[in-house]
Amino acid sequence: MSLFATAVILAIVTRDQAALRAAPKDSAQQQAVRWQGDSLEIRGEKQDFLQVYDHRRERAGYIRAAQVPRISLAPVDAPELLSVVRFLRDTPGAESLGINYVAAYLKAAPSAAITAEPFDALSGMAERLARRASSRQSKQGDVVIAAHLEAVANYGVVVRRQEGEERMQLCYDG
Repeated sequence: MSLFATAVILAIVTRDQAALRAAPKDSAQQQAVRWQGDSLEIRGEKQDFLQVYDHRRERAGYIRAAQVPRISLAPVDAPELLSVVRFLRDTPGAESLGINYVAAYLKAAPSAAITAEPFDALSGMAERLARRASSRQSKQGDVVIAAHLEAVANYGVVVRRQEGEERMQLCYDG
C-alpha cells in the first residue's frame, strides 16, 4: 500500500478566482469561485481537471489541476508544509494561503513535533490580513479581501470589526 493511499490529499487554491466547474471542461457551468487559501478534498482526476469536494460549501466539482497544488497530510510531509509556512509568513498578500498551510501542517504533524512556530506565523499573518482589510482598497480589492477573510474564518481565525469615528478598524482576535 502506498503512502498516498492512506493519507488525505488536498488541493490548496493559490490563485484568486479559480473556477469550480460542474464538469471536467472549461466550457462547463461555473458552480463557484474559489479564492486563495481555500482547501478542496481531491476525489479523483479526469483529463486536466481534479474532481474535488469543497467541504465549506458542501459542493463537489472540478477544478483545473494546474491551478492548485496537491498536498499530502501524511506525517512524513509535515516538515515540507512547515517550510512553506516559513516562506509565506513574510509574503504580503499571501496571508490566507499561509494560514491554510498552517492548518494543513497542524493536521499533518505529530503532536509531539508541534512547537509555537506555526502559531506565531498564523497570528502574524492574521494581524497583517486584518491591517490590509482596514486600509482603503479599490472595489476589486474589497472583494478579494472579503474572500480571504471568509477563507481564514474557515480555519477558526476570527477578525473583529471595531467602529471608529471616521472609519472601521479590523483586528485579529487571537
